[in-house]
Amino acid sequence: MMQVSRCLQTLLLNRVSPALAGCSTKHSQLLSNLSYSTETPAEPPNEQATESASNLLPKLVVFGGRGFVGSHIVQEAVSQGFQVVAISRSGTPPVKREAWTEQVDWVRGDALDPRSYEEQLQGAVGAISAVGAFGSQKQMLKLNGTANVHAIEAAALAGIPRFAFISAQIPPIPGIEFLLRGYVQGKREAEEALKKHFPTGGVALRPSVVYGNRVVSASMTIPLQYLFMPMEMMLAKAPTRQLSQIPFIGAALTPPVSVQAVARAAVRAATDPSVAPGIMDVWEIQSYK
Repeated sequence: MMQVSRCLQTLLLNRVSPALAGCSTKHSQLLSNLSYSTETPAEPPNEQATESASNLLPKLVVFGGRGFVGSHIVQEAVSQGFQVVAISRSGTPPVKREAWTEQVDWVRGDALDPRSYEEQLQGAVGAISAVGAFGSQKQMLKLNGTANVHAIEAAALAGIPRFAFISAQIPPIPGIEFLLRGYVQGKREAEEALKKHFPTGGVALRPSVVYGNRVVSASMTIPLQYLFMPMEMMLAKAPTRQLSQIPFIGAALTPPVSVQAVARAAVRAATDPSVAPGIMDVWEIQSYK
């Protein structure tokens, strides 16, 4: 028995054959019939099997998934177990690479050109667009309006049942609709397209100021929450919804909202049939904190 014990110790510590471990012929024959996990390391994960498992997850398509709001939407969708396809003009992850970015299919495509992404829409359970920007009146109309209209129309044509669009709460400031007419008109055109093509599954989210960690570069992040979170908490105690349409004053009384709340609300709106179609305002978005 002691010989077998020493034999086993030598086998386990040095990972050699029974004969080299100094075992007797009888013991060698006995031990050679055993299977040692130390001598048969586990095979590496099969990449094809991993990819197949990923394809079994419900697919969610996100337009503009590289930006501030869009990247948080993609991150939230990944955390909820969706297979996420993020479409942007660069087709690359955000500047700051984090672990969750490795679980996303980053696809190059232009929202203005449905041919560049129509194949990616097949089989998706929902789609979200966070495409939008400021600039000249012409640029704002194209990026906030035309680009989103094309994405909405392409998603409807592909048979996607639900679509969430990140619109905006336009503050009641006299003259703002003229000064930002490209931005305002673009958002309205996209909302109209959403209502037309997704009458029972389209949700337009209208956040006000959106705060959170805004990544400027790989080494620089602006924590906007330190400025806007206290403001949101202070306004939470006031009847801001009723006062929000008062000129000038209403703009100051419309609470900012966290980017995490916008992301959760958008994913829910794009994937949950229980979410009513139409407009989701700031106060409803806040409930997703």
